[in-house]
Amino acid sequence: MNRLIRADLKRILRKAGPYVMLLLMVLVVIAHPSADTAGEEMESYRTFFGFFALTMISIPIYLSVYSDEMKSGIMISIVGMGMDRRKIVLSKLWDCFILLLVSFVVLYGAALFSNSATDLAITQKQTRFLLLYSFYCVIRGIGVIALSSLVLFLTMSAAGGMLVLISVGIAGEFILKGLQELTALPFYDLSYYGLLNRSYNQFQNGDIGWTIIPALIYLCVVIVVYIMFFEKKEMNL
Repeated sequence: MNRLIRADLKRILRKAGPYVMLLLMVLVVIAHPSADTAGEEMESYRTFFGFFALTMISIPIYLSVYSDEMKSGIMISIVGMGMDRRKIVLSKLWDCFILLLVSFVVLYGAALFSNSATDLAITQKQTRFLLLYSFYCVIRGIGVIALSSLVLFLTMSAAGGMLVLISVGIAGEFILKGLQELTALPFYDLSYYGLLNRSYNQFQNGDIGWTIIPALIYLCVVIVVYIMFFEKKEMNL
């Protein structure tokens, strides 16, 4: 599996798409107008990281990891050579995790660089929490990508997975919050998004962010279902 991950990353890193999108997001971070206070500055970074940047960065990563191989037939060839399908699933998710992690480390560095040009006194504690939030964005992104990849392998269509990636990434949290407000049922609080956000808030308040555990269980369930369907999926080898 390690060789498959290295081969994938070597192939993906030759593509311009992820670099171009990451550069655009970095430019947005650097060029964004300064807030009035350090707290507002950090909140603006978190809002940008968790919604727009996460979705936009995930799109070229998703296309590079999944769509290109589906179109070229590489995926079918790998299965035909007898590669364990479970390893294929896990290697693709590791590809996405590594690329998302590197991307958000770069964005985090861009935010610190941008803040250094302002007069706002961002504390070390605030920068540590922004770094922690960046990691939470990566975990959140992996969950969305895992769900969209499950749809991709169920339909063998990159377009279906892309639709899930964009719609869930952009509107998923807002829809869950709206349903919770309309019905008074904990659609958001018990969702993957809600559990991750509550965990981050717990860490901010000095508590143990234990709600990340059920969130990771959600992620594992999606991955297990993903593997089960992919192992049973008939492919034209």
